[in-house]
Formats: sequence, structure tokens, C-alpha cells
Amino acid sequence: MLQEECGYPKLIDDSRLFDCVDTLLTMQNADGGYASYELVRGGEYLDHLNPAEIFDKIMVECTYPECTTAVLTALARFQRHFPAYRPQEIHATINRAIEFIRPDGSWYGAWAICFTYATYFAVQSLEAAGRQYDNDAGVRKACLFLLSKQRDDGGWGEHHSSCDKRRYVQHHVSSQVVNTAWAVMALMHAGYPDPAPIQQGLELIRSRQQPSGEWLQEGIEGVFNQTCMIGYPNYKLYFPVMALGVYNTKYVPKLKSQV
Repeated sequence: MLQEECGYPKLIDDSRLFDCVDTLLTMQNADGGYASYELVRGGEYLDHLNPAEIFDKIMVECTYPECTTAVLTALARFQRHFPAYRPQEIHATINRAIEFIRPDGSWYGAWAICFTYATYFAVQSLEAAGRQYDNDAGVRKACLFLLSKQRDDGGWGEHHSSCDKRRYVQHHVSSQVVNTAWAVMALMHAGYPDPAPIQQGLELIRSRQQPSGEWLQEGIEGVFNQTCMIGYPNYKLYFPVMALGVYNTKYVPKLKSQV
């Protein structure tokens, strides 16, 4: 994207991008999803032999929404610039990935907290494949799921126990800037037609910004292997900036055209 769309110097040869795509095409699993390191080579029963006390899902690979959505986004964007390279195989891979991601309203995230995180990446990848609120029922379900979790202050706040309980758990203190950034970006990538809930979320993000320009550390943002919570302090710096930037790109021009 930097080379083809943003005018950066062409430092990476096209053949290297082709090699990347060739690799990705070999790593799709039978269910259409992607794992983190390699193809799935063992069954779930092997997880009963897990000797670790704090890590889940470490015995064998399994497929993840985040890995699959990352590949789907990459392949869809690659196709925009190189439509003649292995088009049938890439198209088939994208379709299988979409079937794996098929929305049921939300997605469970394995590397961050948790449903807001995975839903953001899923909806972004579906946008890259041409599926948004106006033409995809699953994306509309995802928007309704997020809107059902919006708090009275306009933000979103998901507690890390969502990972453990495998259901959305509201943070017991308040909305969280990082969760709010993920949620509003998901709504924007979905093309949600009503800007009001998005603006409310962005207003919360703006209100938490410090005079220095930073955002303070709030609740835990990350998790490793679904059970070990980890603080990712940079999340609170770049995801809010990304959310404000997406709004400026996607919604501000529309709103100006309606005036």
C-alpha cells in the first residue's frame, strides 16, 4: 500500500510480494481458516495433554479469526494492484476465508480483549472483500452486536474476563479507550450509516487525551493464548489515532457532502 498508493519509494520488488502470496496460499487449512505458525496437524484432544498452568491451546495449532482476517485483507489488497497474478487461486482462497469468518454477530479474539478486538479485524477484512453493512447480513449483525454493548458515556469497555468466560463481559469501571477505538473502527469499516454512535465513541476518545497528546494506561488490552493477560501499552497510543483518522477519511467527506 505504501508503494502503490502513498507514493513511497519502490524498495520491495514485486517478485518478493509474489513470494509472500505464494506462501500464504499454501497455509490455508481445510476449514478455510489460518493458524499462527503452520498448518493444523493434530486434533483438539491433544490439548488435554497441555502441561502449562497459564497457557491454553498450546499443544497443536488451531485456526484463528485474527490470522484469517489478516490474510484475507492482505490478499484482497494485493489483488487490487496485481489482478493478473494467480487470480483464480486467490479468489478461491478469499472465498474460503470468508466462509470461515462468516459472521454470527461477533468473533472471539485470542490475542487481545477480546470480542471488540476480533470484530474490528473481521469487519475490516470483510470490507476489503467488498462486504459491508449495505450488502451483507453478517456485517449488519456485527454492527448490532457492537451497538448493544455501547455504554452510556458513548464508549465501549470490555473486561479481560471475556477471554476466560468466552462471552462479552462489561468492564466494571468504565469504558476503555482501546476497546472504543476498535468498536468505532469496526462500525466505520462496516459503513454503518448512522454516524451518531461513532461520534459518541470518538468524543470519549478525545475527552481522555492528555495535554501531552497521549492517552493514559487503562485496563489490560492484551492476552496470550486466550488465558494469559498482557499489557500492550502502545495500543492506547496508535489505535485511538487510527480511529480518528478513519473517521476523517470515511465520514467527514460524506457529512460535508450532505450539508
